[in-house]
Amino acid sequence: MKHIKKSEEPQEFKDWKQQQKSIGINCDYQSFPNPEKRLVHSALLSEQGYICCYCCQKIERETSHIEHFLPQSKTDAELSVTYSNLLASCGSSQHWPKHCGNQRKNNPIPVSPLETNCEDYFRYTGEGEIIPTNNSEQQEEAEKTIKILNLNAYDLKQMRSEALGILEEITDEEAQKLANFYSQLDEQEHYQPFCVAILYSLKAYFGIEL
Repeated sequence: MKHIKKSEEPQEFKDWKQQQKSIGINCDYQSFPNPEKRLVHSALLSEQGYICCYCCQKIERETSHIEHFLPQSKTDAELSVTYSNLLASCGSSQHWPKHCGNQRKNNPIPVSPLETNCEDYFRYTGEGEIIPTNNSEQQEEAEKTIKILNLNAYDLKQMRSEALGILEEITDEEAQKLANFYSQLDEQEHYQPFCVAILYSLKAYFGIEL
């Protein structure tokens, strides 16, 4: 999980909500139309650097959906279209592997990617497993989050393990270059998939300061 710094909501989205209210219609996610919905989806992908809000694998519009951090079933209509509650999660249909937004159902998630210290709750093994931090105060919340989102699903562990393979037999100088590379957006304004797991390993095993 990587901290997500929310941007301003698209103006078209704001205009649609104001228009709905001006004619006395309660706007909610069920009545959310295109092209405004597509614009919001694109804005979410952009502010996340095209990685999933929970597992950090690469996502595009076709492989992601708009996710409500506070579930729609547990919020009022206005919050269902509040931009600060919207994220982009991997999985674009019910047939997608059961993890992240396709797995959590209506369960509340203890650790939010909107928290500035969310990355501190988790550690990563060389086999691609995500595990709770050693901090006893954060362990329970981390364990619940991993379980609810199924962040150790087989495909995720495999992809993380493959991504971490880049760290095999690298020098200290190469480690610092990799840290610089994985901590920044590329020319397309994308983060590298599983960048958080790689940066954690670089810091833990090479002493890299980020």
